[in-house]
Amino acid sequence: MVRTRGILIAALFAFFATGCFEVEQSIELKRDLSGTANFKLGVDMEPMVIIMAKVQKEMSGDKSPLTAADIAAAKADFKKNEKKSTSVTEDPRKEAEGGLPPGVKLLDVSVAEKEFGVTTNMKFAFDKLSSLVGVKLGTKKEGDAPADPMKKSVLDTPFQGLEVSETASTISIHTTPQNPADKVKSEASEQGPKLDADTEKMMNDAFKNLRVAWKITAPFEVVSSNATRKEGNTLIWEYDFAKLQKLAASKKGLDEMGVKVTYKK
Repeated sequence: MVRTRGILIAALFAFFATGCFEVEQSIELKRDLSGTANFKLGVDMEPMVIIMAKVQKEMSGDKSPLTAADIAAAKADFKKNEKKSTSVTEDPRKEAEGGLPPGVKLLDVSVAEKEFGVTTNMKFAFDKLSSLVGVKLGTKKEGDAPADPMKKSVLDTPFQGLEVSETASTISIHTTPQNPADKVKSEASEQGPKLDADTEKMMNDAFKNLRVAWKITAPFEVVSSNATRKEGNTLIWEYDFAKLQKLAASKKGLDEMGVKVTYKK
């Protein structure tokens, strides 16, 4: 069982570059419902590096707690292997431009590397808000080399589920925030047998610092909203791992905790 767990976690580790996530989607609207959107995805690999070190130690027959030396060695190995695997730098712009629907343009992409992870920021311009739903990352333009299947994004459709509805006097926007952990666990179930309780606990520990935020800035009067907080004209919805799990389990998830706002035109 320990060996199966180790193989499964190692496969996911390589397949998704799985770590703790910080996700932020933000939209800035104009009165004609055009505007700009930002997508930020930060991945911190340190929790998974430590989990892998624990699994590997157990596979060797040693179930004692990790020592400072064990953790330091695991981090050093990760840095060494990461350096080898990133010898060729991929243009992040190519990973996004091929999957843009009509009416959406990629304005900017930046990638900032951290000691044990990376943060990617993308900025889009859109003619109408509803067009953002069709944004699909990791789809290259025709003629470009195909994307590496071993470098999947956990959120390849960052604005999935976004819905906009209008009446003569109002504009309503709602969506359900995506939980990166759900996609990783779904992939885990496809890689082998159902996760045992210990493996699932390990994965939950890796995601315990997950943060997801949605922000909408608009030049309209707010009629109703379930935002967590407000800064000027910006409404902010914030979620941690526990809240996302509660949302998924709730039969009234979108109404209770999803992103939901109605503006007066």
